Amino acid sequence: MVRAQWAGGAAASVRRLLGSRTRRRVLAVACVAVGAFLLVLAKLVDLQVLQHEQLYAKAMRQHVGSVDIPARRGHLIDRRGRELALSMQMDSIGIFSDHVSDPPAVAAALAEAVAVDEHALRRRIERGGFQWVKRTVTLAEAQRARALGLDFLQFEQESRRYYPYGSVAAQVLGTVGIDHTGQAGLEQKFESRLHGTPGRGLMQYDALQRRYGWQVLQAPKPGSDVLLNLDLELQSLADLELERAVRETKSRSGTIVLMRPDSGEILAMASWPRFDPNDLSRTKEDLENLRNFAVSAMVEPGSTFKVLTASAALEEGLVSVDDEFDCEMGGMWIDRRRIRDHHPYGILTMPQVLMKSSNIGTIKIGYRVGSEKLHDYIRRFGFGAKTGVNLPGEIHGLVRPLERWSDASLASLSMGQEIGVTAVQMAGLFGTIANGGVRVNPRIVRAIRESGAQEVPLDRPAPERVISQDTAATMQAILEQVVQSGTGRLAQIQGYRVAGKTGTAQMINPVSRSYRDGMYLASFCGFAPVNNPAVVGVVMLFDPRGQFYYGGRIAAPVFSTVVRQALRVLDVPPSRIPSLPVRSPAEVDAALLADFIEGRANDVGDEPIFPGRNGAGPGLGPAGREAPAAETVADDMSRQAESVATVTLAREPYGESLTAPDVLGLTMREVFALGAQRGIPIEPHGSGFAQRQYPGPNEALPTGDPIKVVFGTERVELRDASHPAGEGGG
Repeated sequence: MVRAQWAGGAAASVRRLLGSRTRRRVLAVACVAVGAFLLVLAKLVDLQVLQHEQLYAKAMRQHVGSVDIPARRGHLIDRRGRELALSMQMDSIGIFSDHVSDPPAVAAALAEAVAVDEHALRRRIERGGFQWVKRTVTLAEAQRARALGLDFLQFEQESRRYYPYGSVAAQVLGTVGIDHTGQAGLEQKFESRLHGTPGRGLMQYDALQRRYGWQVLQAPKPGSDVLLNLDLELQSLADLELERAVRETKSRSGTIVLMRPDSGEILAMASWPRFDPNDLSRTKEDLENLRNFAVSAMVEPGSTFKVLTASAALEEGLVSVDDEFDCEMGGMWIDRRRIRDHHPYGILTMPQVLMKSSNIGTIKIGYRVGSEKLHDYIRRFGFGAKTGVNLPGEIHGLVRPLERWSDASLASLSMGQEIGVTAVQMAGLFGTIANGGVRVNPRIVRAIRESGAQEVPLDRPAPERVISQDTAATMQAILEQVVQSGTGRLAQIQGYRVAGKTGTAQMINPVSRSYRDGMYLASFCGFAPVNNPAVVGVVMLFDPRGQFYYGGRIAAPVFSTVVRQALRVLDVPPSRIPSLPVRSPAEVDAALLADFIEGRANDVGDEPIFPGRNGAGPGLGPAGREAPAAETVADDMSRQAESVATVTLAREPYGESLTAPDVLGLTMREVFALGAQRGIPIEPHGSGFAQRQYPGPNEALPTGDPIKVVFGTERVELRDASHPAGEGGG
């Protein structure tokens, strides 16, 4: 009963309270509280449910950055384990420009510290947000930037490609851009192998965009190393010798290839002009110099291609070394074109045709082979197809289908025209002969090596026999004679048997498709030692503008120098039983002088094959005019060739005859000066000091005749001025 009374009293009290003024206030407050709660709840639903993804992404962008972790780029390594291209960790500097209060002052300070353009940096800062100041700076630049004490600078570790040997093998190795992607050479060809697999990481920032945390989500996988057949020492030598030769001969460009004939391994591949792959500020000239001439420059080879014609004829049994060919005293007509030799020859044996580089003799050998067989051998030797050397930019060359050959094509192709080849293809031709008739594809990459894994050799085509071993041995012997006593004498290497062939071909204008007078390709292709070929060498000099342009004069000595060093590096023993005694430089000079005197050779060169090759033959000339007589055409072309081979100085008129001055021991410049002073033309051979002259000192010199002077490195003792000029001469 008491409990019931209490409950009734409480109910009465509530009724009194709700009915009072206070009751209304409580209700109002409760309603406001409930409404506020509902609003907060609605906002929470909107933020946490409806806008969750957008807001989360925005927060992540402001405070967490997901970045790629670059993988270590694989190295390029030479055959002896030396790193030709590697990657180094370097600082890159960025700036949070929203926190920069004085952009001009900051831009000026940073530009001076890290050597960037001040105005360009200022424009980037004024854009706002995060901006790069400079990528992959040097250690000194990073130290100067840190010394500024700017809190809004960000220093990041990035990988930069570094080439420790500078421009050595630059076109072969290639280069990478600022994004670490290969742009040329092996860097581009093996980009997928070298690049590796990037990792992923999270970077955390505070409200002032300062980094305070880092988390690796996925570790990067380093790129694979590419192991090369290049030899750093030989590559450096080839680069230096090519540069020297190009500068001395005033050539437009050039290339050198050194290859092992038995394996196809490229030991060196040089091109000039070069560039510095460490310099990322590419100029237009640098971009042009990225070109690798050994695989991308297509040329007509000229006389070096005569080796293929002779090999095909021997292999088919259509000629023998005893066969003789009438070279028609240096001139013949084919399809209304006058084809000539550099010197009039009569009857020559098959080996002599190559030794003297007779165009007419080679054409007659080609006629025996025939168009179909010659086309077949051109293809079998690998022309008209890529060699598979694993370098970007390699071209196929040009071999026209047989049905597109003209009546004169067989003659032209026999001596190396109407065909486009590369230096590496010519290395394959001579490598086949050196390798006993078996063609092995050139290759510059030996294997791929992943991080911590074994080497994986690259697949390559199986060797292919092109000519028999007997034919190859015969060609080796003939090409050795070319070097011993033919046009390739300046390619001799003391103590080794050398075989090879010279070439001096006119170059074609790729735009107008016509031949330009005075533009030549000087080349030499060969191998050594003949008894056990270890190195094939190809030297090409494009458009030499110096005193000489013959391949035997300017390309053969470069071959001798580079291959001599290659034999030393490869530890190849000297030839014990040479087929002919190796001549000293003095003996070579004496033999060349004898050729001059007796008219057996014009310098140590061979062609040009067609000096004035576009002249019409018998019948109608240009524009329907009657062509000049054959004798007149021959005379005109002879004068053209002689005008290039002989340096004729302006001279004053003089009598019917005079005596030759004594020039022995003088430098080439002194000899020319003396000739100009006395009005006597000089026909030079070699460089250095005058060692031989014809006519001799104080001997009669017919009016208008030049003095033929042989220059060499050893200086002849100068005569006393009190002695007669002709005493002791000869």
